[in-house]
Amino acid sequence: MLDTEELVDWDLRLTATCADDLQRILRFLTGAVLGCGGWVLSRSLPGSDTVEMSFEFARAVSVEIYTVLIAAGLELSRDAHISMTELCQCTKDLMASKAYDVARVRLLVLTVPAENKGSKENQLGAPGSRS
Repeated sequence: MLDTEELVDWDLRLTATCADDLQRILRFLTGAVLGCGGWVLSRSLPGSDTVEMSFEFARAVSVEIYTVLIAAGLELSRDAHISMTELCQCTKDLMASKAYDVARVRLLVLTVPAENKGSKENQLGAPGSRS
């Protein structure tokens, strides 16, 4: 039996927001992590506005995992971007000795409140904005 609480060198807690349907995000991320060779440890929709997902992967695919998070439409927090960038850079520098070490991500995704969903389009000069 796999002990999911064993220590790993890279145990990242990432937060993100998303304007998309959370069930779609959960399905997409599950398939994408598995497609990268990762292992999904847990996934849940504890509320109507939250997704929690834990997964592990070989550090050799760190860049692919980072890409998947962005491709899913997640707006990662500043700290999440820093953590993933550090993991990718460190792994690149130590690929020969650390490529198959395991990294763990505990991801929390929150929905963007309805009043904020259209604000980005308005800031970018979408129809109806005062630019």
